[in-house]
Amino acid sequence: MNLFRRSVIAVLAAATAMIAAQPASAQADPYLPYPCDTWCQAALQQQQANALPRTRFYDAPVPLPWAPAGTLIRQEAAKDYATAGRPLPATRLLYHSRTADGRDRAASGVVLLPKGRAPKGGWPVVVDAHGASGTARDCAPSLMRDLYHGDQMARFLDSGYAVVAPDYAGLGTSGGHALGDKTAAANDVIHGLRAARDAVPSLSRNWVIWGHSQGGAAALAIAEAQVHRPEPGYLGAVVTAPGANITQIVRHAAEQPGLGGFVPLIAAGAKASDPGLQLSRLLTPQAMARLDAVDSQCLGVVAAVYTDLTGAALVRPGYLTEPRFARFLERNSTGRSPVAGPLLLLQGEADTLVTQAMTDEVAGSLCRTGARVDYRTYPGLAHDTYPGQVTGIDDGAMPDILEWIGDRFDGKRATSTCS
Repeated sequence: MNLFRRSVIAVLAAATAMIAAQPASAQADPYLPYPCDTWCQAALQQQQANALPRTRFYDAPVPLPWAPAGTLIRQEAAKDYATAGRPLPATRLLYHSRTADGRDRAASGVVLLPKGRAPKGGWPVVVDAHGASGTARDCAPSLMRDLYHGDQMARFLDSGYAVVAPDYAGLGTSGGHALGDKTAAANDVIHGLRAARDAVPSLSRNWVIWGHSQGGAAALAIAEAQVHRPEPGYLGAVVTAPGANITQIVRHAAEQPGLGGFVPLIAAGAKASDPGLQLSRLLTPQAMARLDAVDSQCLGVVAAVYTDLTGAALVRPGYLTEPRFARFLERNSTGRSPVAGPLLLLQGEADTLVTQAMTDEVAGSLCRTGARVDYRTYPGLAHDTYPGQVTGIDDGAMPDILEWIGDRFDGKRATSTCS
C-alpha cells in the first residue's frame, strides 16, 4: 500500500468518532456513478462530516453587475468554524475578482482575527493561499468546518496575526474552478485581501502571503506580479512545497500509484480555463468514466476513486503534448520569473507529491533571476500532516515560518541561501 493511501487512511480513522456522531443523512451514499471502495466510502463520510451547508450567501447576483476587483458584495459573521474543538470565529466574504483573461466574477473567503484589541496600525495580515481541495463547488475551504488549514491558521492567530483566507473562484461560488491557473488564483487572493480590508477595518496595511502546494504556486505568481503591479504593504512570501512546474506535477502524479486523482483534477482545471480542451484527448475511457467524482467531490474522495489508475490505464499516449493542455501547463508554471520581495521556500524531504528534486529546481531557477530566496529542506517532513503517520511541511516548519514572518513585520532584512 503506497504512502499516500496509508496516510489518508490514518486521517479517516481519526475522523471515525466525528463521522459516527453525524445524522444518518451525512452517511455515504452507496449508489454512486463511479467505483467507490471502502476507502472511498470512508473518505466520502469524512468529507460530509466536515462540510458546512452552502447557503444563498455564496450565490452572486445574476447577472453580476460589474465592479472594480476587490469590491465587497456582501459579508456575514460566521461561528461554525473550529479546529481540534477550538472555535474559529470569522467574517465570511463574497467579493469581485477576475479570471485570467480579465472577466469579472465572484469569489468567496473568510477573515479571522486574533483575540483582543488590534494594535496601533491594525492587525498584521497573513494571507492564506490554500492547497488543492478539489474542483467541485462545495470544496471551498470556507465550506469546511476546519477551514482546510485551520490548525495552521490557529497558530497564526495565537501569534497575533489576522488571517485572510480566500477561496479560489469556482469553489463556493459558481462558474467552475480553474485549478492550476496561476493568474486566476493570484487574482482571487489579491482581490480577497482588498475585500477583507473593506469588511474588516482593523486590518493592517502590511501583509505577507503564505501558500502551500497549489497555493504555493499561487504565492509565487503573486510575488511575480508584485514586480509590475505591486499591491501596497507586501512584505514577502512563504512558499511551501509549491506545485510550481505543473507539467512535472502532472507527469509525476500519472506515474505514481495512488496519486492519479491529481491528473483529472488538473485537467478539469485546464478545461475550466479553456473550454475548448477535450478531456477525452488526455484521459482514457476508464478515467473519463469517473469524472463525476471530479465534478462533485473533493480531493480525498477523488484520490480514492482514481487510486487504482496509473500510467496507461489513466492517461492517453501523448497527453502532455495535446496542444491546448500543453499551453495551459506551460503558461501556468511558476518559479522561473523575477519576484518582488524576499521569499522563504520550504520543502519536506519525505514529500511524495511535490518532491524535493522539483523544489530544488525552483530554488535554483529563482536564484538565477536574482531573487532573495531562503531555501530550507526538512528531513522526514511530508506534503501534509496525517496524525500517527507523517508530519507535513507547514506543521513541522511552523516555528521557522513564524520567526521569518515576524522578522518581516519587524523590518529586518531577510537572508538568502542563493550563492
